[in-house]
Amino acid sequence: MLGSYPATVVTMLQRMRALLERRAQPLPDRYRRPLLAIATVALIVAMAWAWSRAGLTIDDLSWRPLVALALIAAPASLLLKAAEFIVAARIAGQRPGPRRAMETAVVSSAANLLPLPGSLLVTVKALADGGAGYGGAVVASAVPGIAWLGITGVVGGSALVIEGAPAVGLIVLIGGLVAFVGAGAVFHSTGPSNGRPALVLAILLVETGWLAVSGLRFTLAAAVIGVDLTLPQALALSVAGAITVAIGFFPGGLGVREALIAALSPLIGLDLETGVLLGAVDRVVWLGFLALAGAGLALSRQRANTVSAT
Repeated sequence: MLGSYPATVVTMLQRMRALLERRAQPLPDRYRRPLLAIATVALIVAMAWAWSRAGLTIDDLSWRPLVALALIAAPASLLLKAAEFIVAARIAGQRPGPRRAMETAVVSSAANLLPLPGSLLVTVKALADGGAGYGGAVVASAVPGIAWLGITGVVGGSALVIEGAPAVGLIVLIGGLVAFVGAGAVFHSTGPSNGRPALVLAILLVETGWLAVSGLRFTLAAAVIGVDLTLPQALALSVAGAITVAIGFFPGGLGVREALIAALSPLIGLDLETGVLLGAVDRVVWLGFLALAGAGLALSRQRANTVSAT
C-alpha cells in the first residue's frame, strides 16, 4: 500500500513506524526500580504537602462523588480500554471477543504501573499472539493512541485558550493537529482495506469517549475535595494525561501526571495544591479499582482452569 505514496511520504511513514517500534521497547532493568521508587516517594511527599496546604480533614471530603468516581468513572475507563484494544485488533485484521479484550485491558492497565510503556507492550504482545507481526502489532496499537493524543490536544488546547492560557493552549492545539495527521497517515498506510469508514468512526468514538471520561474523573475528583470544576477546566486538565502517555516510560505517569496537573492548574484558575490533590484522588481511586479488577480476573482464570481440569 505504501507504493501509492510519493517517496517523501513513504520515507516519513517508515520513520514514524520505526519510532513507534522504538517507543514500544522497555527501559533497561537498571533504570526501572529507581524510577519507580523516586516517582512513588515524590508523589507521597507532594500529596502530604498539598493536603496540609489545603487545610483539609477527612470530614471535609464528599463521599458521593468518591463513590461515583470508583463505581462509574473507573469502570468506564476500563471498558474504554477494552474497546480501544478491539479497534486496534480490527486494524490488525483480528476480531477478539469481549472476554479477551477485557483481560487485555486489565493486564495492560496493571502493566502501565511499571516504569515502561506497559500498556503498549501488553497490547502489542496480545496482537502479535493473535497472528499480527511485531511491526504490524506496534502500529495497530499506536493508531488509536495517536488519535487520542490528537483529540485531547485539539479539545484540551482549545479549553486552555478559553480558560486564559492562550500560549500553552495553542501549542497543545497545534500538537493535537499534528497527531491527527500522523494517526491518519499511519492508518491509511497500514489499516485494513475493507470497512475503513466504520473503523475510523469507531476509533473516533472510543477516543472521544476517553476524553469525556477523563473530564468526568477530574470533575468528580474535584467534587471530592469540595472544588467546583467547569467543563473547560476539566478538559484542559486532560492534557496532562496525554503528555504522560507520550512520555511513556514512567510507571503509569506516576508523579509526572500529577506534576503536570499541578502545573496546568494555575493557568486555568486553580491553586497548585488543588491540582496535586485532584491528581492524587483520581490516582488512588483508579489504583484501588484496578486492584479489585485484577483480583477478579485472577479468580476468573482460576475458576476457568479448575473447570477445564475437571
